[in-house]
Amino acid sequence: MFTRLIAVAIALAAISVPAYAQEENAASGAEGASDSEPVSIFGLDSVTEIRIEISASEWQKLQPPADTDWDIKRALDAVISDAIQGRNFKSDRSSRPGLAGYAGIDHQYGQADIRIGDETVANVGVRYKGNGTFLTGYVEGKCSFKIDFNEYEKGGEFRGLKKFNLNNNISDPSYLREALSYELFREAGIAAPRVGWAHVNVIVGDDEPTQLGFYSIIEQVDKRFLKRHYGSSKGLLLKPSTFGTFRYFGEDWTPYEDAYNPKTTATDQQKKRLIEFARLVQKGTDEEFASRVEEFLDMDQFLTFLSMNVLLSNMDSFLGGSQNYYAYLNPKSNRFELLPWDLDHSFGAFPLMGTPESRRDMSIDRPGAQSSNNRVLERVLANDGFRDAYHRKLDSLLDTVFDEQKLQAQIEVAGDFVRPLIHESEQGKFDLVLGEAPTWGEPHVLKYFVTKRTESVRDQLSGKSTGQTHSYGNGGLPGLWIGIGMAFLIALGANGLAWLFGLFAGFKGGNGWGIANMFLYPLSPMVFGFAVRRDLGLRSAIAATVALGLMIAVLAWAVVSM
Repeated sequence: MFTRLIAVAIALAAISVPAYAQEENAASGAEGASDSEPVSIFGLDSVTEIRIEISASEWQKLQPPADTDWDIKRALDAVISDAIQGRNFKSDRSSRPGLAGYAGIDHQYGQADIRIGDETVANVGVRYKGNGTFLTGYVEGKCSFKIDFNEYEKGGEFRGLKKFNLNNNISDPSYLREALSYELFREAGIAAPRVGWAHVNVIVGDDEPTQLGFYSIIEQVDKRFLKRHYGSSKGLLLKPSTFGTFRYFGEDWTPYEDAYNPKTTATDQQKKRLIEFARLVQKGTDEEFASRVEEFLDMDQFLTFLSMNVLLSNMDSFLGGSQNYYAYLNPKSNRFELLPWDLDHSFGAFPLMGTPESRRDMSIDRPGAQSSNNRVLERVLANDGFRDAYHRKLDSLLDTVFDEQKLQAQIEVAGDFVRPLIHESEQGKFDLVLGEAPTWGEPHVLKYFVTKRTESVRDQLSGKSTGQTHSYGNGGLPGLWIGIGMAFLIALGANGLAWLFGLFAGFKGGNGWGIANMFLYPLSPMVFGFAVRRDLGLRSAIAATVALGLMIAVLAWAVVSM
Protein backbone atom coordinates (compact mmCIF):
# COMPACT_ATOMS: atom_id res chain seq x y z
CA MET A 1 0.00 0.00 0.00
CA PHE A 2 2.82 2.38 0.87
CA THR A 3 4.45 1.73 -2.52
CA ARG A 4 1.13 2.42 -4.21
CA LEU A 5 0.77 5.76 -2.41
CA ILE A 6 4.28 6.74 -3.43
CA ALA A 7 3.49 5.89 -7.06
CA VAL A 8 0.32 7.99 -6.97
CA ALA A 9 2.24 10.90 -5.45
CA ILE A 10 4.87 10.68 -8.20
CA ALA A 11 2.16 10.65 -10.86
CA LEU A 12 0.40 13.64 -9.33
CA ALA A 13 3.67 15.52 -9.32
CA ALA A 14 4.38 14.59 -12.95
CA ILE A 15 0.92 15.58 -14.23
CA SER A 16 -0.59 18.19 -11.94
CA VAL A 17 2.60 20.22 -11.64
CA PRO A 18 4.35 19.82 -15.01
CA ALA A 19 8.11 19.80 -14.86
CA TYR A 20 8.28 22.40 -17.60
CA ALA A 21 6.02 24.95 -15.84
CA GLN A 22 8.88 27.09 -14.57
CA GLU A 23 10.47 27.01 -18.00
CA GLU A 24 7.22 28.23 -19.57
CA ASN A 25 6.85 30.96 -16.92
CA ALA A 26 10.32 32.20 -17.64
CA ALA A 27 9.66 32.26 -21.36
CA SER A 28 6.43 34.18 -20.84
CA GLY A 29 8.19 36.63 -18.57
CA ALA A 30 10.91 37.15 -21.15
CA GLU A 31 8.21 38.17 -23.62
CA GLY A 32 6.87 40.76 -21.20
CA ALA A 33 3.86 38.84 -19.89
CA SER A 34 2.07 40.45 -16.97
CA ASP A 35 1.45 38.74 -13.64
CA SER A 36 -2.28 38.52 -14.42
CA GLU A 37 -1.73 36.77 -17.76
CA PRO A 38 -2.46 33.02 -17.72
CA VAL A 39 0.84 31.22 -17.41
CA SER A 40 0.56 28.62 -20.13
CA ILE A 41 -1.68 26.74 -22.55
CA PHE A 42 0.39 23.65 -21.76
CA GLY A 43 0.00 21.24 -18.87
CA LEU A 44 -2.25 18.26 -18.25
CA ASP A 45 -4.06 19.91 -15.36
CA SER A 46 -5.89 22.73 -17.18
CA VAL A 47 -8.08 23.29 -20.23
CA THR A 48 -8.14 26.31 -22.57
CA GLU A 49 -11.19 27.60 -24.44
CA ILE A 50 -10.25 28.25 -28.08
CA ARG A 51 -12.48 29.84 -30.72
CA ILE A 52 -11.63 30.12 -34.42
CA GLU A 53 -13.49 32.99 -36.13
CA ILE A 54 -13.17 32.87 -39.91
CA SER A 55 -15.02 34.19 -42.95
CA ALA A 56 -16.82 31.80 -45.29
CA SER A 57 -14.38 32.55 -48.12
CA GLU A 58 -11.31 31.92 -45.94
CA TRP A 59 -12.91 28.76 -44.52
CA GLN A 60 -13.33 27.49 -48.07
CA LYS A 61 -9.55 27.68 -48.56
CA LEU A 62 -9.13 24.98 -45.91
CA GLN A 63 -11.40 22.50 -47.64
CA PRO A 64 -10.06 19.58 -49.74
CA PRO A 65 -10.09 20.12 -53.51
CA ALA A 66 -13.01 18.93 -55.58
CA ASP A 67 -10.92 16.18 -57.20
CA THR A 68 -9.99 14.57 -53.87
CA ASP A 69 -10.01 10.79 -54.18
CA TRP A 70 -11.74 9.51 -51.05
CA ASP A 71 -11.08 5.86 -51.91
CA ILE A 72 -8.65 5.08 -49.08
CA LYS A 73 -7.97 1.60 -50.43
CA ARG A 74 -6.66 3.13 -53.65
CA ALA A 75 -4.45 5.48 -51.63
CA LEU A 76 -3.13 2.59 -49.53
CA ASP A 77 -2.41 0.57 -52.68
CA ALA A 78 -0.36 3.50 -54.00
CA VAL A 79 1.52 3.73 -50.70
CA ILE A 80 2.34 0.01 -50.81
CA SER A 81 3.50 0.35 -54.42
CA ASP A 82 5.84 3.21 -53.54
CA ALA A 83 7.15 1.30 -50.53
CA ILE A 84 7.92 -1.77 -52.64
CA GLN A 85 9.69 0.32 -55.25
CA GLY A 86 11.74 2.20 -52.63
CA ARG A 87 10.24 5.62 -53.29
CA ASN A 88 9.44 8.29 -50.76
CA PHE A 89 6.23 8.37 -48.72
CA LYS A 90 4.87 11.12 -50.94
CA SER A 91 2.49 11.21 -53.89
CA ASP A 92 2.88 13.29 -57.04
CA ARG A 93 -0.67 14.53 -56.36
CA SER A 94 0.37 16.66 -53.38
CA SER A 95 3.31 18.58 -52.00
CA ARG A 96 2.73 17.09 -48.56
CA PRO A 97 4.00 13.63 -47.53
CA GLY A 98 1.80 10.95 -46.04
CA LEU A 99 -1.44 9.13 -46.79
CA ALA A 100 -3.65 12.20 -47.30
CA GLY A 101 -1.33 13.37 -50.07
CA TYR A 102 -2.10 10.21 -52.03
CA ALA A 103 -5.76 11.26 -51.98
CA GLY A 104 -4.78 14.60 -53.54
CA ILE A 105 -5.05 16.62 -50.32
CA ASP A 106 -2.62 19.48 -49.77
CA HIS A 107 -3.66 21.43 -46.67
CA GLN A 108 -3.94 25.18 -47.28
CA TYR A 109 -4.12 28.08 -44.82
CA GLY A 110 -7.01 30.45 -44.33
CA GLN A 111 -6.88 33.71 -42.38
CA ALA A 112 -8.76 33.83 -39.09
CA ASP A 113 -8.97 35.46 -35.68
CA ILE A 114 -8.25 33.13 -32.77
CA ARG A 115 -9.60 33.64 -29.29
CA ILE A 116 -7.47 31.75 -26.75
CA GLY A 117 -8.86 32.02 -23.26
CA ASP A 118 -9.43 35.73 -22.73
CA GLU A 119 -7.11 36.87 -25.52
CA THR A 120 -7.84 37.39 -29.22
CA VAL A 121 -5.10 37.22 -31.86
CA ALA A 122 -6.03 38.63 -35.27
CA ASN A 123 -4.85 37.56 -38.72
CA VAL A 124 -3.72 34.08 -37.81
CA GLY A 125 -3.09 31.25 -40.26
CA VAL A 126 -5.32 28.20 -39.76
CA ARG A 127 -5.27 24.97 -41.73
CA TYR A 128 -6.24 21.36 -41.34
CA LYS A 129 -3.50 18.89 -40.42
CA GLY A 130 -2.90 15.17 -40.40
CA ASN A 131 -3.20 12.20 -42.72
CA GLY A 132 -5.26 9.29 -41.40
CA THR A 133 -6.66 11.46 -38.61
CA PHE A 134 -7.70 14.05 -41.19
CA LEU A 135 -9.40 11.53 -43.47
CA THR A 136 -11.43 10.21 -40.55
CA GLY A 137 -11.92 13.59 -38.86
CA TYR A 138 -13.22 15.25 -42.02
CA VAL A 139 -15.94 12.64 -42.37
CA GLU A 140 -16.87 12.91 -38.69
CA GLY A 141 -16.78 16.71 -38.63
CA LYS A 142 -13.85 17.04 -36.22
CA CYS A 143 -10.57 17.86 -37.95
CA SER A 144 -7.21 18.64 -36.41
CA PHE A 145 -5.76 22.12 -36.99
CA LYS A 146 -2.39 23.81 -37.26
CA ILE A 147 -2.38 27.37 -35.90
CA ASP A 148 0.35 29.65 -37.35
CA PHE A 149 0.66 33.15 -35.87
CA ASN A 150 3.36 34.05 -38.39
CA GLU A 151 1.56 33.03 -41.61
CA TYR A 152 -0.03 36.44 -42.29
CA GLU A 153 1.65 38.70 -39.72
CA LYS A 154 5.46 38.75 -39.93
CA GLY A 155 6.83 38.23 -36.45
CA GLY A 156 3.41 37.16 -35.17
CA GLU A 157 3.38 35.00 -32.05
CA PHE A 158 1.40 34.04 -28.98
CA ARG A 159 3.24 33.80 -25.67
CA GLY A 160 6.49 33.06 -27.42
CA LEU A 161 4.96 30.50 -29.80
CA LYS A 162 4.95 30.79 -33.58
CA LYS A 163 2.73 27.73 -34.04
CA PHE A 164 0.82 25.11 -32.16
CA ASN A 165 -1.39 22.17 -33.12
CA LEU A 166 -4.92 21.19 -32.14
CA ASN A 167 -5.20 17.41 -32.38
CA ASN A 168 -8.62 15.76 -32.57
CA ASN A 169 -7.50 12.39 -31.08
CA ILE A 170 -9.98 10.78 -33.45
CA SER A 171 -8.07 7.47 -33.26
CA ASP A 172 -7.77 7.53 -29.47
CA PRO A 173 -10.97 7.50 -27.39
CA SER A 174 -8.89 7.88 -24.22
CA TYR A 175 -7.33 11.18 -25.43
CA LEU A 176 -4.32 10.12 -23.34
CA ARG A 177 -1.98 8.06 -25.51
CA GLU A 178 -0.21 10.98 -27.15
CA ALA A 179 -0.26 13.27 -24.11
CA LEU A 180 1.13 10.66 -21.72
CA SER A 181 3.68 9.40 -24.23
CA TYR A 182 5.16 12.87 -24.68
CA GLU A 183 5.31 13.17 -20.89
CA LEU A 184 7.18 9.87 -20.66
CA PHE A 185 9.68 10.84 -23.37
CA ARG A 186 10.39 14.06 -21.49
CA GLU A 187 10.81 12.18 -18.22
CA ALA A 188 13.34 9.96 -20.00
CA GLY A 189 15.32 13.04 -21.04
CA ILE A 190 14.20 13.26 -24.68
CA ALA A 191 13.24 16.67 -26.08
CA ALA A 192 9.52 16.33 -26.81
CA PRO A 193 6.59 18.71 -27.41
CA ARG A 194 4.56 20.04 -24.51
CA VAL A 195 0.86 19.17 -24.36
CA GLY A 196 -2.28 20.86 -23.08
CA TRP A 197 -6.06 20.49 -23.41
CA ALA A 198 -8.62 22.65 -25.21
CA HIS A 199 -12.29 22.96 -25.96
CA VAL A 200 -12.53 24.19 -29.56
CA ASN A 201 -15.36 25.88 -31.42
CA VAL A 202 -15.50 27.53 -34.85
CA ILE A 203 -17.55 30.43 -36.17
CA VAL A 204 -17.71 30.56 -39.98
CA GLY A 205 -19.00 33.88 -41.29
CA ASP A 206 -22.31 34.77 -39.67
CA ASP A 207 -23.09 31.19 -38.62
CA GLU A 208 -23.64 30.15 -35.05
CA PRO A 209 -20.62 28.65 -33.26
CA THR A 210 -19.96 25.00 -34.02
CA GLN A 211 -18.72 23.11 -30.97
CA LEU A 212 -16.00 20.77 -32.24
CA GLY A 213 -15.27 19.31 -28.83
CA PHE A 214 -12.25 18.32 -26.79
CA TYR A 215 -8.75 18.54 -28.29
CA SER A 216 -5.13 18.28 -27.21
CA ILE A 217 -2.78 21.20 -27.79
CA ILE A 218 0.60 20.03 -29.11
CA GLU A 219 3.65 22.26 -29.23
CA GLN A 220 5.22 22.65 -32.67
CA VAL A 221 8.75 21.33 -33.18
CA ASP A 222 10.35 24.43 -34.71
CA LYS A 223 13.14 26.92 -34.06
CA ARG A 224 11.55 28.13 -30.81
CA PHE A 225 11.37 24.54 -29.61
CA LEU A 226 15.01 23.94 -30.55
CA LYS A 227 16.22 27.09 -28.79
CA ARG A 228 14.39 26.07 -25.63
CA HIS A 229 15.84 22.56 -25.57
CA TYR A 230 19.25 22.98 -27.18
CA GLY A 231 20.00 26.67 -26.70
CA SER A 232 20.37 27.00 -30.47
CA SER A 233 18.25 26.51 -33.58
CA LYS A 234 21.22 26.69 -35.94
CA GLY A 235 21.32 22.93 -36.39
CA LEU A 236 19.58 21.04 -39.20
CA LEU A 237 16.01 19.97 -38.37
CA LEU A 238 14.60 17.18 -40.56
CA LYS A 239 11.21 15.47 -40.71
CA PRO A 240 11.89 12.37 -42.82
CA SER A 241 9.09 10.86 -44.85
CA THR A 242 10.58 8.04 -46.87
CA PHE A 243 10.48 4.26 -46.81
CA GLY A 244 13.64 3.52 -44.87
CA THR A 245 15.75 5.44 -42.37
CA PHE A 246 18.75 7.59 -43.29
CA ARG A 247 18.59 6.46 -46.90
CA TYR A 248 21.50 7.23 -49.15
CA PHE A 249 20.68 8.90 -52.49
CA GLY A 250 24.18 9.65 -53.73
CA GLU A 251 26.26 12.80 -53.37
CA ASP A 252 23.79 15.30 -54.86
CA TRP A 253 21.66 17.12 -52.27
CA THR A 254 18.49 17.44 -54.38
CA PRO A 255 16.85 14.04 -53.60
CA TYR A 256 17.52 14.53 -49.88
CA GLU A 257 15.27 17.61 -49.88
CA ASP A 258 12.30 15.52 -50.96
CA ALA A 259 12.97 12.55 -48.67
CA TYR A 260 14.16 14.29 -45.50
CA ASN A 261 11.92 17.41 -45.57
CA PRO A 262 14.31 19.94 -43.96
CA LYS A 263 12.51 22.35 -41.62
CA THR A 264 15.52 24.66 -41.36
CA THR A 265 17.80 25.88 -44.14
CA ALA A 266 20.69 23.45 -44.55
CA THR A 267 24.21 24.81 -44.81
CA ASP A 268 26.71 23.15 -47.11
CA GLN A 269 28.42 21.54 -44.12
CA GLN A 270 25.11 20.18 -42.79
CA LYS A 271 24.22 18.75 -46.19
CA LYS A 272 27.60 17.06 -46.33
CA ARG A 273 27.16 15.72 -42.80
CA LEU A 274 23.79 14.13 -43.57
CA ILE A 275 25.01 12.57 -46.82
CA GLU A 276 28.13 11.21 -45.11
CA PHE A 277 26.06 9.62 -42.33
CA ALA A 278 23.57 8.13 -44.79
CA ARG A 279 26.45 6.67 -46.77
CA LEU A 280 27.89 5.09 -43.61
CA VAL A 281 24.50 3.65 -42.63
CA GLN A 282 23.73 2.16 -46.02
CA LYS A 283 27.17 1.44 -47.53
CA GLY A 284 29.67 1.11 -44.68
CA THR A 285 30.99 -2.26 -43.57
CA ASP A 286 30.02 -3.57 -40.15
CA GLU A 287 33.45 -2.61 -38.82
CA GLU A 288 33.20 0.92 -40.25
CA PHE A 289 29.68 1.36 -38.88
CA ALA A 290 30.61 0.19 -35.40
CA SER A 291 33.72 2.39 -35.22
CA ARG A 292 32.22 5.56 -36.74
CA VAL A 293 28.49 5.65 -35.99
CA GLU A 294 28.97 7.55 -32.73
CA GLU A 295 30.68 10.33 -34.69
CA PHE A 296 27.29 11.01 -36.30
CA LEU A 297 24.68 9.68 -33.88
CA ASP A 298 24.29 10.58 -30.20
CA MET A 299 24.12 6.93 -29.19
CA ASP A 300 22.92 7.39 -25.63
CA GLN A 301 20.12 9.70 -26.79
CA PHE A 302 19.27 7.30 -29.62
CA LEU A 303 19.06 4.29 -27.31
CA THR A 304 16.76 6.21 -24.96
CA PHE A 305 14.57 7.30 -27.89
CA LEU A 306 14.51 3.73 -29.20
CA SER A 307 13.76 2.27 -25.78
CA MET A 308 10.77 4.55 -25.20
CA ASN A 309 9.30 3.72 -28.61
CA VAL A 310 9.79 0.02 -27.94
CA LEU A 311 8.29 0.16 -24.44
CA LEU A 312 5.27 1.98 -25.89
CA SER A 313 5.08 -0.38 -28.90
CA ASN A 314 4.87 2.81 -30.93
CA MET A 315 4.97 1.29 -34.41
CA ASP A 316 3.61 4.25 -36.39
CA SER A 317 6.96 5.92 -35.92
CA PHE A 318 10.68 5.52 -36.49
CA LEU A 319 10.11 1.81 -35.83
CA GLY A 320 7.89 1.66 -38.90
CA GLY A 321 10.71 3.16 -40.91
CA SER A 322 8.79 5.84 -42.80
CA GLN A 323 7.78 8.95 -40.82
CA ASN A 324 6.45 10.47 -37.58
CA TYR A 325 9.76 11.51 -36.05
CA TYR A 326 12.21 14.40 -36.32
CA ALA A 327 15.98 14.26 -36.67
CA TYR A 328 18.06 17.18 -35.40
CA LEU A 329 21.74 17.70 -36.15
CA ASN A 330 22.75 19.30 -32.87
CA PRO A 331 25.13 22.16 -33.73
CA LYS A 332 27.02 21.76 -30.45
CA SER A 333 27.85 18.06 -30.83
CA ASN A 334 27.49 17.84 -34.63
CA ARG A 335 25.60 14.59 -34.02
CA PHE A 336 22.03 13.59 -34.89
CA GLU A 337 19.32 13.17 -32.27
CA LEU A 338 15.85 11.72 -32.97
CA LEU A 339 12.71 13.29 -31.53
CA PRO A 340 9.19 11.84 -31.20
CA TRP A 341 6.15 13.06 -33.12
CA ASP A 342 2.53 12.00 -33.67
CA LEU A 343 2.09 9.47 -30.85
CA ASP A 344 -1.66 8.79 -31.12
CA HIS A 345 -0.99 5.12 -31.96
CA SER A 346 1.40 4.53 -29.07
CA PHE A 347 0.54 2.09 -26.27
CA GLY A 348 0.41 -0.65 -28.93
CA ALA A 349 -2.53 0.78 -30.87
CA PHE A 350 -1.19 0.86 -34.45
CA PRO A 351 -3.61 -1.36 -36.43
CA LEU A 352 -1.51 -1.95 -39.55
CA MET A 353 0.83 -4.46 -37.91
CA GLY A 354 -0.17 -7.48 -35.88
CA THR A 355 -2.89 -7.67 -33.26
CA PRO A 356 -3.32 -5.88 -29.93
CA GLU A 357 -1.98 -8.97 -28.18
CA SER A 358 1.09 -9.36 -30.43
CA ARG A 359 1.90 -5.65 -30.13
CA ARG A 360 1.86 -5.94 -26.34
CA ASP A 361 4.46 -8.68 -26.80
CA MET A 362 6.55 -6.92 -29.45
CA SER A 363 10.14 -8.13 -29.66
CA ILE A 364 12.67 -5.78 -28.11
CA ASP A 365 15.49 -6.97 -30.37
CA ARG A 366 13.46 -7.07 -33.59
CA PRO A 367 10.98 -4.27 -33.00
CA GLY A 368 8.73 -2.47 -35.44
CA ALA A 369 8.29 -3.42 -39.06
CA GLN A 370 10.71 -6.11 -40.20
CA SER A 371 10.31 -5.03 -43.84
CA SER A 372 10.93 -1.33 -43.19
CA ASN A 373 14.56 -1.04 -44.39
CA ASN A 374 15.43 0.54 -41.02
CA ARG A 375 19.16 0.10 -41.41
CA VAL A 376 20.08 2.30 -38.44
CA LEU A 377 17.96 0.16 -36.12
CA GLU A 378 19.16 -3.11 -37.65
CA ARG A 379 22.84 -2.24 -37.49
CA VAL A 380 22.76 -0.82 -33.97
CA LEU A 381 20.96 -3.88 -32.58
CA ALA A 382 23.26 -6.24 -34.48
CA ASN A 383 26.21 -4.84 -32.51
CA ASP A 384 26.73 -6.68 -29.19
CA GLY A 385 27.97 -3.62 -27.34
CA PHE A 386 25.17 -1.31 -28.46
CA ARG A 387 22.55 -4.01 -27.87
CA ASP A 388 23.79 -4.60 -24.32
CA ALA A 389 23.67 -0.86 -23.61
CA TYR A 390 20.13 -0.80 -25.03
CA HIS A 391 19.07 -3.67 -22.76
CA ARG A 392 20.48 -1.81 -19.76
CA LYS A 393 18.55 1.26 -20.84
CA LEU A 394 15.30 -0.72 -21.06
CA ASP A 395 15.92 -2.24 -17.64
CA SER A 396 16.55 1.18 -16.12
CA LEU A 397 13.44 2.73 -17.69
CA LEU A 398 11.30 -0.15 -16.42
CA ASP A 399 12.36 0.82 -12.90
CA THR A 400 11.80 4.56 -13.40
CA VAL A 401 9.85 6.19 -16.23
CA PHE A 402 7.98 3.02 -17.22
CA ASP A 403 7.56 1.64 -13.71
CA GLU A 404 4.20 -0.15 -13.76
CA GLN A 405 2.69 1.25 -10.56
CA LYS A 406 3.88 4.77 -11.26
CA LEU A 407 2.56 4.71 -14.82
CA GLN A 408 -0.77 3.15 -13.80
CA ALA A 409 -1.20 6.02 -11.35
CA GLN A 410 -0.37 8.58 -14.04
CA ILE A 411 -3.05 7.08 -16.27
CA GLU A 412 -5.61 7.21 -13.47
CA VAL A 413 -4.84 10.83 -12.56
CA ALA A 414 -4.93 12.02 -16.18
CA GLY A 415 -8.09 9.99 -16.83
CA ASP A 416 -9.88 11.49 -13.82
CA PHE A 417 -9.09 14.97 -15.14
CA VAL A 418 -10.09 14.33 -18.76
CA ARG A 419 -13.29 12.33 -18.31
CA PRO A 420 -15.63 15.19 -17.27
CA LEU A 421 -14.24 17.38 -20.08
CA ILE A 422 -15.19 15.12 -23.01
CA HIS A 423 -18.63 14.89 -24.57
CA GLU A 424 -21.14 12.67 -22.83
CA SER A 425 -21.43 10.46 -25.92
CA GLU A 426 -17.69 9.67 -25.72
CA GLN A 427 -17.58 8.68 -22.07
CA GLY A 428 -18.68 5.07 -22.55
CA LYS A 429 -15.80 4.35 -24.94
CA PHE A 430 -13.47 6.36 -22.69
CA ASP A 431 -14.38 4.18 -19.71
CA LEU A 432 -13.59 1.04 -21.71
CA VAL A 433 -10.09 2.32 -22.56
CA LEU A 434 -9.50 3.23 -18.92
CA GLY A 435 -10.84 -0.13 -17.75
CA GLU A 436 -8.93 -3.09 -16.41
CA ALA A 437 -9.00 -5.48 -19.36
CA PRO A 438 -9.71 -5.53 -23.14
CA THR A 439 -13.25 -6.08 -24.39
CA TRP A 440 -14.68 -6.89 -27.81
CA GLY A 441 -15.40 -3.22 -28.30
CA GLU A 442 -12.06 -1.88 -27.03
CA PRO A 443 -8.86 -3.94 -27.26
CA HIS A 444 -6.45 -1.07 -26.48
CA VAL A 445 -6.89 -0.71 -22.72
CA LEU A 446 -4.10 1.49 -21.39
CA LYS A 447 -3.47 -0.01 -17.95
CA TYR A 448 -3.72 -3.53 -19.31
CA PHE A 449 -1.16 -2.63 -21.98
CA VAL A 450 1.25 -1.34 -19.33
CA THR A 451 0.94 -4.54 -17.27
CA LYS A 452 1.39 -6.89 -20.22
CA ARG A 453 4.11 -4.82 -21.87
CA THR A 454 6.24 -4.62 -18.74
CA GLU A 455 5.81 -8.38 -18.25
CA SER A 456 6.85 -9.05 -21.85
CA VAL A 457 9.91 -6.78 -21.78
CA ARG A 458 11.11 -8.18 -18.45
CA ASP A 459 10.69 -11.74 -19.75
CA GLN A 460 12.66 -10.87 -22.87
CA LEU A 461 15.45 -9.20 -20.90
CA SER A 462 15.74 -12.28 -18.68
CA GLY A 463 15.79 -14.65 -21.67
CA LYS A 464 12.42 -16.26 -20.96
CA SER A 465 10.89 -14.99 -24.19
CA THR A 466 11.87 -13.52 -27.55
CA GLY A 467 8.66 -11.52 -28.11
CA GLN A 468 6.79 -11.28 -31.40
CA THR A 469 7.93 -9.71 -34.67
CA HIS A 470 5.79 -7.77 -37.09
CA SER A 471 5.67 -6.46 -40.62
CA TYR A 472 3.04 -4.77 -42.73
CA GLY A 473 2.33 -8.09 -44.42
CA ASN A 474 2.67 -10.28 -41.30
CA GLY A 475 -0.55 -10.18 -39.37
CA GLY A 476 -1.10 -6.55 -40.26
CA LEU A 477 -2.95 -4.93 -43.11
CA PRO A 478 -3.50 -6.18 -45.67
CA GLY A 479 -2.70 -9.66 -44.32
CA LEU A 480 -4.86 -9.44 -41.21
CA TRP A 481 -7.95 -8.17 -43.00
CA ILE A 482 -7.51 -10.59 -45.87
CA GLY A 483 -7.54 -13.37 -43.28
CA ILE A 484 -10.60 -11.93 -41.58
CA GLY A 485 -12.30 -11.44 -44.95
CA MET A 486 -11.66 -15.05 -45.95
CA ALA A 487 -12.93 -16.29 -42.59
CA PHE A 488 -16.04 -14.14 -42.98
CA LEU A 489 -16.75 -15.64 -46.42
CA ILE A 490 -16.35 -19.15 -44.99
CA ALA A 491 -18.70 -18.31 -42.12
CA LEU A 492 -21.17 -16.77 -44.56
CA GLY A 493 -21.08 -19.89 -46.72
CA ALA A 494 -21.57 -22.11 -43.68
CA ASN A 495 -24.63 -20.11 -42.66
CA GLY A 496 -25.98 -20.32 -46.21
CA LEU A 497 -25.73 -24.10 -46.17
CA ALA A 498 -27.27 -24.29 -42.70
CA TRP A 499 -30.14 -22.08 -43.93
CA LEU A 500 -30.80 -24.49 -46.82
CA PHE A 501 -30.73 -27.52 -44.51
CA GLY A 502 -33.19 -25.81 -42.21
CA LEU A 503 -35.41 -24.89 -45.14
CA PHE A 504 -35.63 -28.48 -46.41
CA ALA A 505 -36.15 -29.92 -42.93
CA GLY A 506 -38.84 -27.35 -42.17
CA PHE A 507 -40.91 -28.09 -45.27
CA LYS A 508 -40.75 -31.79 -44.40
CA GLY A 509 -42.51 -30.87 -41.17
CA GLY A 510 -45.08 -28.65 -42.88
CA ASN A 511 -45.31 -25.45 -44.92
CA GLY A 512 -45.54 -23.31 -41.81
CA TRP A 513 -42.18 -24.46 -40.45
CA GLY A 514 -40.64 -24.26 -43.91
CA ILE A 515 -41.63 -20.60 -44.26
CA ALA A 516 -40.58 -19.88 -40.67
CA ASN A 517 -37.17 -21.47 -41.23
CA MET A 518 -36.81 -19.44 -44.43
CA PHE A 519 -37.40 -16.04 -42.83
CA LEU A 520 -36.47 -16.53 -39.17
CA TYR A 521 -33.04 -18.12 -39.54
CA PRO A 522 -31.29 -19.17 -37.31
CA LEU A 523 -33.79 -19.03 -34.46
CA SER A 524 -36.58 -20.98 -36.16
CA PRO A 525 -34.40 -23.90 -37.38
CA MET A 526 -32.94 -24.22 -33.85
CA VAL A 527 -36.38 -24.32 -32.22
CA PHE A 528 -37.69 -26.72 -34.87
CA GLY A 529 -34.70 -29.07 -34.69
CA PHE A 530 -33.99 -29.06 -30.96
CA ALA A 531 -37.50 -28.75 -29.50
CA VAL A 532 -40.22 -29.60 -32.05
CA ARG A 533 -39.09 -32.26 -34.55
CA ARG A 534 -35.71 -33.69 -33.58
CA ASP A 535 -36.29 -36.54 -35.97
CA LEU A 536 -36.42 -34.13 -38.93
CA GLY A 537 -34.47 -31.06 -37.90
CA LEU A 538 -31.74 -32.02 -35.41
CA ARG A 539 -28.92 -31.97 -37.97
CA SER A 540 -30.02 -28.66 -39.47
CA ALA A 541 -30.35 -27.17 -35.96
CA ILE A 542 -26.79 -28.26 -35.11
CA ALA A 543 -25.55 -26.87 -38.43
CA ALA A 544 -27.25 -23.53 -37.76
CA THR A 545 -25.74 -23.36 -34.27
CA VAL A 546 -22.22 -24.12 -35.47
CA ALA A 547 -22.48 -21.70 -38.41
CA LEU A 548 -23.80 -18.93 -36.15
CA GLY A 549 -21.00 -19.53 -33.66
CA LEU A 550 -18.45 -19.34 -36.47
CA MET A 551 -19.87 -16.02 -37.67
CA ILE A 552 -19.82 -14.58 -34.13
CA ALA A 553 -16.20 -15.69 -33.70
CA VAL A 554 -15.14 -14.00 -36.97
CA LEU A 555 -16.92 -10.76 -36.06
CA ALA A 556 -15.32 -10.81 -32.61
CA TRP A 557 -11.91 -11.30 -34.24
CA ALA A 558 -12.54 -8.30 -36.48
CA VAL A 559 -13.63 -6.08 -33.57
CA VAL A 560 -10.69 -7.05 -31.35
CA SER A 561 -8.26 -6.46 -34.25
CA MET A 562 -9.46 -2.90 -34.95
